[in-house]
Amino acid sequence: MDYRSLTSLMLRIAGVLILVELVTSAPHTIANLLHFGGKETAPIDALALTSLALVLPLAIGLVLVYFPSTIASRIVRADHAGEEAKAVSESLLPVAIACLGVYFVSVSLYDEVYWLAKLRIYYVFEERHGNAIPLAPEDFAGMVSAAFQFIIGLVLLLGSRGIGKLAIRLRR
Repeated sequence: MDYRSLTSLMLRIAGVLILVELVTSAPHTIANLLHFGGKETAPIDALALTSLALVLPLAIGLVLVYFPSTIASRIVRADHAGEEAKAVSESLLPVAIACLGVYFVSVSLYDEVYWLAKLRIYYVFEERHGNAIPLAPEDFAGMVSAAFQFIIGLVLLLGSRGIGKLAIRLRR
C-alpha cells in the first residue's frame, strides 16, 4: 500500500468518524429543540436550526468519505515509493494533523449551532415569560470551549505542514 492509498484511507476514516459523531449527537439537539422550544419555537425555526446543525458536518463527512483520493492527491504531492518508512511517516504527519483539524472544525461547528439554538430558546422564554431558566455556568464554558476548538481546528487544518515540519525538527 503506497502512502497516497494510506492517506485516502485515513481521510475516509476521518469522514466516517465525523458522520458517526453527527448521528450520535443529532438526537440530543433535536430533543432539546422540541422540549425546551415547545410552542414558543416555530416549527420552521426548529427545522432550520436542526438542518443547519446537521448539514455542515454531514457535508464534510460525505466529502471525506466519497472523495478521499482527490483530497489526498492535493495534500500529498510527490511519490516516495522507494524511501524508507520514516520518510513516509514524516510525509504523512501533515495529513494526520490536517485530518485532526477537519475533525475539530466540524465537531465545533456542530456544537456552535447547538449553543446558538439553546441561546435562541433562552431568549424566546425570556421574551414570552419574563423569567427564563437561567443559563448555567457550564453552558458558557461549553460555548467558549466550542469556539476554542474551532480555532484550534483551523490552526491544525491550515498550518498542518508547518506544524508537521516543526514536530519533525523537534524530534530530531
